[in-house]
Amino acid sequence: MDTRSDHPLFAIRFEDDPRAKYVVLEAAIRAAIARGELAPGDRLPPVRDLAWRIGVTPGTVARVYRAMTQGGVLDAAVGRGTFVAAPDRPVRGLAEIEVAGTVNMRTSQVMDVGQAALIAEVMADLGPNPDGYGTYPVRDSDRGLREALSRWLDDTNCQPIAADDMVLTLGAQHGMVVLFQALLTGPRPVVLTEALCYPGFRHAAALVHADLRGLPYDAEGVLPDALERAAVQTGAQIFATSAEAHNPTTIRTSPARRAEIVSLCERYNIQILDDDCFACVPVAPTYRDLAPDRTWMTTSLSKTISPALRMGMIGPARGQADRVVTASQQQFFGLPRPQCDLVQALIETGTAKRILTDVMRLQADRVARTRAALAGYDLSARDDLPFAWLRLPRGWRASSFLRAAEAENVMLKAADEFALVDGQAPNAVRIALNGTLSDARFDAALSTLARLLANPPQELDT
Repeated sequence: MDTRSDHPLFAIRFEDDPRAKYVVLEAAIRAAIARGELAPGDRLPPVRDLAWRIGVTPGTVARVYRAMTQGGVLDAAVGRGTFVAAPDRPVRGLAEIEVAGTVNMRTSQVMDVGQAALIAEVMADLGPNPDGYGTYPVRDSDRGLREALSRWLDDTNCQPIAADDMVLTLGAQHGMVVLFQALLTGPRPVVLTEALCYPGFRHAAALVHADLRGLPYDAEGVLPDALERAAVQTGAQIFATSAEAHNPTTIRTSPARRAEIVSLCERYNIQILDDDCFACVPVAPTYRDLAPDRTWMTTSLSKTISPALRMGMIGPARGQADRVVTASQQQFFGLPRPQCDLVQALIETGTAKRILTDVMRLQADRVARTRAALAGYDLSARDDLPFAWLRLPRGWRASSFLRAAEAENVMLKAADEFALVDGQAPNAVRIALNGTLSDARFDAALSTLARLLANPPQELDT
């Protein structure tokens, strides 16, 4: 923690400035950087420390840090804090780049079962499209694919989406952005989610200038009383969640908790966005069963077939597909027609089903290997998910465990990376069962983690 008493930001005063405090604070940070008082790489004070020093709420500081991080002025480092960004810092994408010589257990890559060759075979067998590729796609251009995907969801026991209602997107992440654009109104709308959440929610909210607020949760899901307080205090418009498979904790929201949440969302007119990108077999009743008029679902083929296909699906609330169709068409007209033809052929030839069967078999094997290697530790893992959640034993902190693993070329994600700005993160890490790793490298990485867990440092970081 930064304990400097002379940090330049501690001198900020608001008494004689009529502007909003967050505007004054952002201007002061930018001025300190311009004057050289804050140089690239310098750490900014923690949110609560700066808020206490200058007499504003933590939310004001968090808002400024978040906005300046999104704008590239600041940079948030995993488990270490917020820093002044380098002027030439490269723009980061959502997908992470593999680092040579390291074992990537940060990214949930689908199991490699020879998709490249199988997809290439289907591509080679595709004949010419009878309508040609010389016109813009329209709503009916992808009807055949929507019908195939609707059957696919039924055949694989996923949440169903009728073909007439389905809206196709470039992956589930894109689907979230489309839904936020279609549903949110006002200059700074509020979206509620779990206190630990999939980072894609943060990115989607940032694109539409929405405030994302985290809610406490337990083993059954978000706490209803916390949801109600936030609804009253913020006027939130969307509750975004992953009821079937919470990322990163693997929690599945219980049916009883879903019913409580639906009751509150109906009372306070909150839309529900259920991200089901891992395409798990749903526990009945789903949010769409309980609240069909206000539940919107996203899913994709990225975690089960191939992320390269960029095939996402939106299941709209009942009778409201037009809202999403309009938002998507205003963005990109429609999906590329060759892409639609390829995915439709993968489904109709049975290739996609064969890939899915092999993926789930290998994924369950990876989960079994992980459970065996880390037996005796507080691990949450499910056969239907490509990641596991490890609560660290006494003697380890997430930041020091990450550094120790990284020193041995094993890359993980700490709970901090899933926490919202100024949120509290448990002492835990997520282990991605990266399907692109060979069994030998995967097992060696697990052995490394087991050895580190059994030998915590003598002194904790301070």
